[in-house]
Amino acid sequence: MIEMRKNIRQSLSTRLCLDILFIVVVVFSLSLGFLYWQSRNIIREESIDEASHVLDNTALRVKGYMVELETATRNIIWLVNLHNEKDSLLKYTHRIVANHPNTNGCSITMEPDFFPDEEYGFSAYSVRLEDSRPGKDSVATVREADYDYYDKVWYKTPRQKKIACWVDPFDDYNVGTLSSPEMIASYCVPLSNRQGKFVGVISTDLSLKRLTETITAEDPYQNSYFMLLGADGHYFVHPDTTKLLKQTIFTGVDPREHTDIVALGYEMTNGRTGHMDVKIDGTSHIVLYRPLEGTQWSIALVCPSNELLRGYNRLNYILFPLLIIGLLLLAMGCHRIVKHFTQPLGLLAAELRQIGHGDYEKVLPHSQRTDLIGQLQNSFCQMRQSISQHINEAEKTKLETEQRTKELEQATLLARRASEQKTQFMQDITHQIHTPLNIVHGFSQILCENDTMADEEKKEMAETMYVQTNALDYMVNKLLTASLVESRQTIITDETVGCNMLAHEALETASSLVPHTVEMHLDSHVDDELTVQTNRHHLLIVLTELLVNALHFTNEGSITMRIEATDDVVNFTVEDTGPGIPSDKADFIFEKFTKVDMFTEGLGLGLFLCRRVIMLMDGTLTLDTQYTNGSRFVVSLPLHQ
Repeated sequence: MIEMRKNIRQSLSTRLCLDILFIVVVVFSLSLGFLYWQSRNIIREESIDEASHVLDNTALRVKGYMVELETATRNIIWLVNLHNEKDSLLKYTHRIVANHPNTNGCSITMEPDFFPDEEYGFSAYSVRLEDSRPGKDSVATVREADYDYYDKVWYKTPRQKKIACWVDPFDDYNVGTLSSPEMIASYCVPLSNRQGKFVGVISTDLSLKRLTETITAEDPYQNSYFMLLGADGHYFVHPDTTKLLKQTIFTGVDPREHTDIVALGYEMTNGRTGHMDVKIDGTSHIVLYRPLEGTQWSIALVCPSNELLRGYNRLNYILFPLLIIGLLLLAMGCHRIVKHFTQPLGLLAAELRQIGHGDYEKVLPHSQRTDLIGQLQNSFCQMRQSISQHINEAEKTKLETEQRTKELEQATLLARRASEQKTQFMQDITHQIHTPLNIVHGFSQILCENDTMADEEKKEMAETMYVQTNALDYMVNKLLTASLVESRQTIITDETVGCNMLAHEALETASSLVPHTVEMHLDSHVDDELTVQTNRHHLLIVLTELLVNALHFTNEGSITMRIEATDDVVNFTVEDTGPGIPSDKADFIFEKFTKVDMFTEGLGLGLFLCRRVIMLMDGTLTLDTQYTNGSRFVVSLPLHQ
């Protein structure tokens, strides 16, 4: 016993050493992973800082061009206030464009009443010519007396705000005029007289093309690009020129799927500075953004994440293989050590796994060892055999119980359905028999007790009694036919029957059975000589039943029996203009004791009987579900047997 306890303590010590080694490996891996993650964050922040410097430099460069235009515009204001003659205004606009190569054009526009001799106001405008030849002035200057500029954004905005401002890029090109064909952004300054009254606007233009060239002059990363947004999110600068001024950053973006792009748009349009991780066309990007000072615009640098962290990703190609190789070597060494110390328990562990997977049938070998592990293995084998035997018996009992339960449930369901159908059938048949019997009994009693009744009234009562007795006879024949047909496997079809003649007889029989107000007519597309080899009695019952059903449910319109034939079959079609059969009940109307409406007259046997009879005569009876003006049933019988 003392030796056994010693062996157990040694085994536990070995497992404890292995557990400690495992914990060391886990802690080492977690620490290394944490350091790796931290280094990635540091490198990412440094890359973002570097990209931010690039964005800041670009913004400063753009702002430099804009400040140049702002300074040139403000420096000319005092001259305009001193000399506001028409020729002077033309000269000043020419001077601004000629002396500042970054300007695209300049206009000085006065209020309509500033020059009383001008009916439509006055505007001096100079524009830089792109195709000027050597020796020629590259600036053209004109006066635009008839140009409707008062509703233009570059005039209306500073007039309303009463302050100098940049207006969003716009297309001011008019065919046949000297206006620039390029999209331009303008710096607009309101002009006032000495009394502070607004008298006009001086506007200096910067072409969007020039602005784009300035922003995209530097390409810091592969596949990166700059974009410039207006106050409402419109693109002013973007590699995709089809988006310029026409689309916003929110165009075509589903807020539920692209919350990052929506958030970026709100950040930029609200004039904030920062960076954000965004998915663009399924690729991760880092977007750095900041507002342009003095405007409501926002500039952004869009960099693919993998390009921004390219150096770090290259390091991964070296670090990850080394880490994987080291972990594999460490795992292999630990595995060999564990396997060496746990080899005696390997077989028992395998047996436990088999039991865990539900394998109780395999007979395990007994161990020849006499130590504690051998005794444990042999005891386990005996236990497993006993468990397997009990489980097999329990499974067998369970399967038998489940099978019997299913059979009982099915039998109970069938019995319940049969009882319900029987009850409903008895109610229906009692009603169907009771109603005509009451009529016949009542009329016969009247005839017996009243000798003074007129002959016409007697005749009418007799006809009614005749109709009711016919209905009873028809119902009894239907029941007899159902009982006979259900037990048969086939019906003898050795009679040659004329199709049109049989249809006329069915129409007459149905008309005599059911009082009706709708028209019944035959629409035959076959000759009177066309015959079909069938059972005349049963086919007449089927056609009559279909017509009787149509009469029961059709209160207005008409009932038509149509006869059509092909080379192989003849079709008897009965269609009506009644309420029709709901689509959810079209599949089971041919079942026994089934009615569309349980409160309507009938036994629920008609359509079942008809389909059964037609099937025994090698034909088909179908409901045309495509017909929507009522109900349409089609009986198809082979012409050649």
